[in-house]
Amino acid sequence: MNEPLLNLTDGAIDHSASQAMLLQRELRSIIEPDLLIESIQTPREPEKQGVLLLRGRLLRPSHIAFPRWQAELARRNFTPTLRSAAEEGEAGAPPEDVFVRIFPGVVKPGRPRVWINAVLFVLTVLSTLFVGSLYGETALVLNSPWDFLRPSNLLQGLPFAATLLGILAAHEFGHYFAARFHKVTVTLPYFIPMPLTFGTLGAFIQLKEPIPDRRKLFDIGVAGPLAGLVLAVPLLFIGLASSEVAVPPPNVPLMLEGNSLLYLAAKWLVFGEILPNPVTGRDVFMNQITFAAWIGLLVTALNLLPVGQLDGGHTVFAMFGRKARYANLATVALLTVFAVAGLPFVQNLLPGLDGVGYSGWFLWLFLILVMIGVEHPPALDDVTTLDTRRRIIGFIVIIIFILTFVPVPMRAI
Repeated sequence: MNEPLLNLTDGAIDHSASQAMLLQRELRSIIEPDLLIESIQTPREPEKQGVLLLRGRLLRPSHIAFPRWQAELARRNFTPTLRSAAEEGEAGAPPEDVFVRIFPGVVKPGRPRVWINAVLFVLTVLSTLFVGSLYGETALVLNSPWDFLRPSNLLQGLPFAATLLGILAAHEFGHYFAARFHKVTVTLPYFIPMPLTFGTLGAFIQLKEPIPDRRKLFDIGVAGPLAGLVLAVPLLFIGLASSEVAVPPPNVPLMLEGNSLLYLAAKWLVFGEILPNPVTGRDVFMNQITFAAWIGLLVTALNLLPVGQLDGGHTVFAMFGRKARYANLATVALLTVFAVAGLPFVQNLLPGLDGVGYSGWFLWLFLILVMIGVEHPPALDDVTTLDTRRRIIGFIVIIIFILTFVPVPMRAI
């Protein structure tokens, strides 16, 4: 009674094994023209480890071979990854020795919900107009709290809002168009309204699929800060040229903006002196354009922190691969020092730390450790390295970070 059933089961197993062999042969045929295959494994957990693992030596440069693999496998609903044997733990392995994993499935971006982007942008326009109006040259007409929203009052914040949103938009659309150029699906920018402090918490775009290789990762990562900086620097000089320099009035609480090297140099070029002046006490009183451009420089520096999936994290990972973890950890350590140095009891114990200590870095440490992540995940092709032109641009971006970073963004005086 059981004999036919056993035969049926054996036949099903044979058929399944035959299908697996055919699939393995088909997938191998896609990879084989570009890879001298030395070993093949079939992992036990296909979803986590892939349906096929091939170790071998590249016969063509990875930036030529991998795009073909990716396109061919995507038609069959598979996704490849490429890793260096040396970085996978094989010490001394030559750079052309690699592992190729083939995973089931392809990430298919969903339909964008543009209305969310539009609503957030409108709210951010209102919140930046509101904050800008508080710095207006004309006193606001306020008969009730709702009068803050009167068009005549809000429009007083137009220089601030237009400058800041212009810089943020340039930054995010730099990412957006670089991603579209490389055929990586991304969302439109999401602006984050915040009717306090700066009027916004910034903006971001969301990648809807994995980045194919480190060259594309680099291009997308640096395009935003460079585009934002191209707009922020001229606007900073325009704002400074129309700002006043004077000695702050005594016994009046004020907020002192942080001096990055770039901001310090810009003030020296416009006014011919180091500001704040250590002798006379003179300092620049920022108008709306200057303040917004200064925020633009601050946003550039924060995004260029070389950690996680911030723009700076993208840049150093694309340049140095997994060795970028040293820059990631050093960044976290440095921010921790700045944050601890900003604690009141530490400043009481060690006077003079007000120039380097800022407790607001604790918030950034929380975001990095809990939400952004410290280390950067690899691209699908983690073997292709940057060409000379991109490496030069990468070092320029690192210099820009040094020039725009400020340990203490704001402090009361």
